[in-house]
Amino acid sequence: MTKNYLLAIVTLMGTIIGVGLFTIPYVVNKSGVIPLFIFMAGLAAIQYYLQLLFAEAILSTKEKRRLPGLIGWYIGYGGKIFTSAVEIVGVYGSILAYIIVGGIFLHQLLGPYWGGEVFIYATALFATVTLITFFDLKMLAGAELVLTSLLVLAIGLIAWRGFGYIQLSNFQLIDWPNALLPYGPIFFAVGGSAAVPEICRLLAYEKNKIKSAIAWGTFIPAVLMTLFVLVVLGITGSATTPDTLVGLAAVMSDGIVTFSLIFGLLAIITSYIVFAQAMEEIFQWDLGLNNKLAWFLACFVPYGLYLIGWDNLIKVVSLTGAVTGGLSGIILIWLMFKIKAKPEVVSVIKNKLTRPVAWFLSLLFVLGFIYEIFNNF
Repeated sequence: MTKNYLLAIVTLMGTIIGVGLFTIPYVVNKSGVIPLFIFMAGLAAIQYYLQLLFAEAILSTKEKRRLPGLIGWYIGYGGKIFTSAVEIVGVYGSILAYIIVGGIFLHQLLGPYWGGEVFIYATALFATVTLITFFDLKMLAGAELVLTSLLVLAIGLIAWRGFGYIQLSNFQLIDWPNALLPYGPIFFAVGGSAAVPEICRLLAYEKNKIKSAIAWGTFIPAVLMTLFVLVVLGITGSATTPDTLVGLAAVMSDGIVTFSLIFGLLAIITSYIVFAQAMEEIFQWDLGLNNKLAWFLACFVPYGLYLIGWDNLIKVVSLTGAVTGGLSGIILIWLMFKIKAKPEVVSVIKNKLTRPVAWFLSLLFVLGFIYEIFNNF
């Protein structure tokens, strides 16, 4: 196993194990654990397939482009503008979720000692990550290796120390009226497409390893998240909060809560960095903005949304996952027919894609975001 192969895996893992993880226990408490297993397995497999399609698209194209740039190159300007809007809203939604939860966790961790409101801690997190986005890929990937290793260790320790607090009465199999609630949050949680261009860059000289890196980087987090959700739900039950760890703090000892909050912050910071970088690259590569303006728009617009009161975590995550995630999936799937018909470069990754599969996934995504829109409004 080469260093870059390991970095590629943990970069994807660090992107996936983020804020979405902390919204899942709350909705699973309402839906039951059967939907958790169904949606986690099914949506992780779908996201893995979409990430492979994205990797194939990148490897089939000469210039550096994210999804809007690929659409503009292969489809046209109108498609590029629409896709840019979808991607920008989606990434902004992700970053906004990181600011919301990061502020809560940092306040829980440091507030007892330093005082102050959640807003101050959210602002501190925003300022820190905004500066980190100046770092290059190697520094980012190196940080991902350390932080993601700590995340995996943290999940294991939380599961081990929390086992004695678990009560079987806190689990229900399924609540049919709420059975679809986990769709949006889990779709959001298992998505890692923002990291795929970085994976392709890291493995530029080992392209034959990209597919397996994406597999490990997708399915290990899915297993870890399932374990984490079951442990948290078994501990907190009906007291589970939308951000998970505040509810956990009411049940478990201070040491475990402190460790959990540190774990949460690590998860948020690693994903926040990758998504901020992804947003910056969309503005630079696909929309042709200069570096400073791209950085400013990528970092400051989501913070502006937070300032004006967009702070309902469950709604932000559900709508971002189901609506913009679903639309991006549909766009990517149908783009691939164009790319496969006339690639600029022969890709080492060749995914099987048929029109029945494309229609099935498109219908699934459409139904998913229709449900989330009606459920949240």
